[in-house]
Amino acid sequence: MIGILNAYHFDPTPGSFQEDYGHLIMGFAKKAFPDKPIHNYEIAFGKWPADVNECDVWIITGSAKAAYDNDPWITQLKKFIVELHGNKKKLIGICFGHQVIAAALGGEVIKSPKGWGVGVKNFKILKPQPWMTPALSQVRLLFSHQDQVIRMPKDAELIAQDQFCEFQMYQIGKHILTMQGHPEFSVKFARERLISRKEKVAPETYETAMNSFDNPKDDQILAQWIQNFVSI
Repeated sequence: MIGILNAYHFDPTPGSFQEDYGHLIMGFAKKAFPDKPIHNYEIAFGKWPADVNECDVWIITGSAKAAYDNDPWITQLKKFIVELHGNKKKLIGICFGHQVIAAALGGEVIKSPKGWGVGVKNFKILKPQPWMTPALSQVRLLFSHQDQVIRMPKDAELIAQDQFCEFQMYQIGKHILTMQGHPEFSVKFARERLISRKEKVAPETYETAMNSFDNPKDDQILAQWIQNFVSI
């Protein structure tokens, strides 16, 4: 079974972002694992699995919260990550998931002085992996983040980066894979989230991001990569 550790539900923004995100992450998980049962654990609401063996593969989602916040559920999540890592359970981290895995395992996450990374952005694959089929040298994904990993966990291997975000993707052994981008986002969702944050984003960054939404994305390939990775 695939377990989604859904960290998104603490977003207080008015509207349907919380509800919409649940559908998006479930839809993406079904792309990556079309033949597997999927359970959505709303961990920010206290809905946790019984233990790390309840599912075969775990996905930690995006969130409006930060990996360095002291909310009790984030502290609990970090302990769960340490246990997953110790048992070498397959674990995928997306955006906040990418960051909180780093923070839990000895890395460092900060609110970046570079500001917001939003819209469709390209990043470079530094170290192509056998599970990266079909192969890409550049990946295009939707982004929506202000925090960044600035130090990876011990034994992590950097596999992708760009000038804005040095640590785009990293891998630990054959059981942990993380990414800063949002392969689960739809353009509609990303655009509405950006509009809701217009006052927080630099005008030039906002305009560039809004103009980027029609650019092609590689979310389907990322779904395939994740499926390949958990099979190794």
